[in-house]
Order: sequence, then C-alpha cells, then structure tokens
Amino acid sequence: MSKKSKLTFSQYFKIIKWALSLGFKYSKWHFLSQIITDILLELRSLFYAYFFAQIIDEIINLIGNEQIAIEEVLKKMVIILLFNIFFIFVRAINKNASRKLNFLSRVYQQEYEFTKLNQLGLQTIQDPDVNKLKDTAHRWLTMVDNLNRNLTVLISNVVLFLVSGIYLFKIMPILIPLFIIYAVVLFIGERFYFKKDFQWQTSDENVEGKNKNYYLSYILTQSAYLDEISVVGSFNFLSQKFEKFFSKYNQGLFKIFDKRRVFGLILDFFDTILIFWGYIQTFILLIEGDITIGRTTFYMSTIENFDRALGNLSSAIVAIGDFVTKLSKVYEFYQLDPKVKEGDIILPRLENPPSIEFKNVDFKYPNSKNRIFKKFNLNINSGEKIAIVGANGAGKSTLTKLIARLYDPQNGEVLINGKNLKDLRINDWYKNIGLLFQDFKIYDPLTVEENIYLGKTAKELDRNKIIEAAKNADADEFISKYPKKYKTYMNERYENGIQPSKGQKQKIAIARFFYRNAPLAIFDEPTSAIDAESEYKIFNRIYNFFNNKTVIIISHRFSTVRNADRIIVLDDGTIVEEGTHKELMALNGKYANAFKLQAEGYKD
Repeated sequence: MSKKSKLTFSQYFKIIKWALSLGFKYSKWHFLSQIITDILLELRSLFYAYFFAQIIDEIINLIGNEQIAIEEVLKKMVIILLFNIFFIFVRAINKNASRKLNFLSRVYQQEYEFTKLNQLGLQTIQDPDVNKLKDTAHRWLTMVDNLNRNLTVLISNVVLFLVSGIYLFKIMPILIPLFIIYAVVLFIGERFYFKKDFQWQTSDENVEGKNKNYYLSYILTQSAYLDEISVVGSFNFLSQKFEKFFSKYNQGLFKIFDKRRVFGLILDFFDTILIFWGYIQTFILLIEGDITIGRTTFYMSTIENFDRALGNLSSAIVAIGDFVTKLSKVYEFYQLDPKVKEGDIILPRLENPPSIEFKNVDFKYPNSKNRIFKKFNLNINSGEKIAIVGANGAGKSTLTKLIARLYDPQNGEVLINGKNLKDLRINDWYKNIGLLFQDFKIYDPLTVEENIYLGKTAKELDRNKIIEAAKNADADEFISKYPKKYKTYMNERYENGIQPSKGQKQKIAIARFFYRNAPLAIFDEPTSAIDAESEYKIFNRIYNFFNNKTVIIISHRFSTVRNADRIIVLDDGTIVEEGTHKELMALNGKYANAFKLQAEGYKD
C-alpha cells in the first residue's frame, strides 16, 4: 500500500473492525462498560437540565403554599440526589474500565507484536519493505486505543446529537442548519490540518530522521556505549545531531499547529455568536410567555449540548480518519503471511541422527544481488561429524540457516532423510535440531538455571541435567561461585544479579545446547569468546557427548575441527576442498596453508 493510495470504504471498515476486535480481546466486559458509560456521561448534562427545569417550574408554581412547596421541593431534591448518586457509580465504572483497559492493552499489544514476529519468521522480517512496516507497526500499534476511544466518542455523541437535536428542532429549527454549516467547516479545516500534520510526520525524510535519532537517543542511554562515548569525547557531537534534527522537525510541526490554532479561534468566535443568538431567541420566547423559566434553562442547555455534540462528532470523525490512515500500515503488517510456508509432513522425534543433502541449491538474501550459493551440493551422512571452515563471507553461517529453515533457497532442495525440508512441519523439525549461533543470546531477566533450561522447555526442568550440561560446558565451577548459584540473575540491575564476562555467557549458552541434546547439533563459532584451555575441554566433551548425533561445527579455530570425520572448505559459496585433517594437510592447499598460518600465530 503506497502512501499516496486512498483507502476505500471497505478498507476503512476492515481496519475499524480489526481495531474493535482488539479492544474486545483486551476484555469484553470492560470494553462494553466503557462504551455504555461514555454514552450515559455524554447524556448526563441533558438529563440533568431536563430534571432541573421540571423542578424550577414546579417550585415557581407552588410558591404561596409553603407547606406543599417544601414537601415538593424535598421530593425533587431527592430525585436529583438519586440522579447524582447513579452517575457517581457510572463515572466510577467508566474510570475503572478505562484504567484496566489501558493496562490490559499495553500487555496484550506487546504479546500481539512478538507473537506476530515469531509467526512471520526471520526471512519475512528481513525483507526491507516488511522491516519498514514492522517499525511503523511497532510505533503506531498503540493508536488502536486512540481509534477505539474516538469510536466511543463518536457513538456517544451521535446519541447526544439525536436527542438534543429533537428538542432543538421543536423550538428553533433554524439553528440546526447553522450549527451543521459550522460543523462542516470545522470538519474540513480539521481534516486539512490533520493531513498536513500526517504528511509532515510520515515524509520519507522525517521518518528516516526519527528512526536514526531515536536510535541515537537509545545509544546515549546505554552503558554498553557510554564508556567509548566518554573516552573518545563524542557525546556533544551525537547529542547535537539529535537536537539539530528535532529542532528542525518540531519547527515544521509547530507551524502547522499555529495555523490550526488561528483557524480554530476564528471558528470558536463564530460558534460563540451562534450560541449567543440561540440564547437571545430563548429569552424572547420566555418574555413572550411561550416557555417557562425552567424550560428556558433546559433549552439553553440543549443548545449547548447540540453544539458540543456536533463539535465532538466533527473532531472524532477527523481523528478516526487520521488514525485509520496511520493504522492502515499497522493493519497491513498484521495481515502478512510468513514467506517460509508451513509443511504438512509430521516429523516425530528422531531416534537416529538425520542425514542432510543440499541438492542444486541457489540462495541469496532478500533484496540482495549477491548470490551466496549457486548449484550447491553437499551430503552429510547420518551420525557424521563434519566441520565447515572458510573465510568470512564464504557461506558457512548461511548453510546453517538454510538447514534450520530460517530461510528457503530460491532454487534447489534441502533434504532431510530424503524429504524436502519445505514439506516438513517447521516446529517438528525444530524439535530435532540444536543450533548454537555465533551471536549467542543470554536472557538477562532469567536466572542461570532458566537460561540453560531454555534449551528444552517442552519438558519439565531437570535440575540434575542442567548441572550436568553446565559441567560439560565448563561452566559449573564459576556458576557455583555466583551469589545464588543457579538461581542468580544474569544482570546486575536485578537483586543479587551479576554481569558475566562474555566467555562465561558463551559457556552458559553452550550448556543450554548440551541440555537440549538434539539428534542434529550445529555449532556456529561456539567458542569465539572462550580461552584455549576451556575450548579444548568443551570440544572433547562435544565429540564424546554427541557421539550418536549428526554434528556440524563451524569455526575459525582449526584446533577445534581437526578431529571431525570430514572437514569442508568453503570459498565464495563453493566447496573447494574436503577430507579429514590428515588428508587436507597432505593436500597442502587452502586448509593446510590456513592451518599453518594459525599455528605460527599461536607460537608467537
């Protein structure tokens, strides 16, 4: 959907229906309670004016008969008291519903967002167009609440408009078209300035500028950046870039605000004249004896309520149009389907390690012109332990992402036990693989124990296996020194939390991998932050622990791959050498040269 495209009525309706459905998902009871009580609160002043007018007239009629007057006044005052008590409860219900919906919406929207991202998958999200939609959806999803609030305002003011309009039509029908002309002019003006506002905020230059500078703001608040910023003295430079952009951005926005305010003042003046003229007509009716004093107060209130309803309706319609336009991008994002389609073949937990075959595979990343693989072929036997080496950009990590089906190849097949990976149910396949990425993750809000348990959450946490996994990853010794051992949180911001070193984090990530114990084990630079002694221990345990698994190891350290059954040397997406360490050293090619260079480096 391009920025210049106009939404059809059908699209407007779908977006509004979607927004309302989200509101109902927060809580049906609270959502309906808010709508009903909003309508009652809008009508309150009209109801109150009507009852008050009746009381004034009855009091005037009863003047002269003090006994009766006091009794009747007391009765009417009781009615007003009960009326006000009723609306105390209405207002309390309204506030309660509004506050709870506000809280529930924040929680639900966050869950709604990360659930959608998980469903779409990496290949879909990394598409540049989808990524832009994702960023827009992240910023504007909260507008669903604004849209729903304005829909409630619209509904409640439609009711107020109809009720007050009926009364106004009986006494001063000429006022109705005048007020409607005012409302139409207000709508046109509001719509015009909303568009100006929207176009300024969503221009390509300003959207990109906001994204960059919001990220600059994030950088300037993160401890991971502050040390370098302080040492190199870049704070002023970065903060001035932030200030310069938003100074220009806000100046443009404020110009629109100022023009809109002038327009609003002119209309307010016209609106005041209309109301004042209505008052004069009401007083004329009173002087001529056509209405009572009580009716006079009621008609004055009716004029005010009709005017207020029209103004609120006009503003609500403009706001709804604005929010629907903005939410069109959010709606578009949440209607996307994942590019990696779900297969339909059920794959049970494999008793034997899988075989893997790349068959004439072509692959490039989304919107990239550089082809990583072209007619690529590779066989990995069941239970084989292979190592993949090569320079940066050779395609090593891409290979693992294709096996994990984070991406699909443009051509060719990836076969698992002879079946096309695309045809397998994705989650079934994921249950059979363990993949340790080089950019491993540690989850700060979780304990050490929970970080390891993430490897296999489908089953109940097994404390003994967690400790065993930590020992295999050479992590148990330092974990045992933590304040609460395995119950320690992974960040100092939490009570009794710690900030592990990068090497310790990597060992905990490796422990998670041992705990998973999948039939296919893939290690992508698993020990990049770990010292050589620990690395030696860990890899000995990997080869022993996964002796009945299919294992794929990617590493720049040749000491970690020399014991593999087979070593694959990749260069620019092509297999240029393969064999055992001994065979490749005898070949005296790329592998042997790289191994010797690295060995010389260790000697130095």
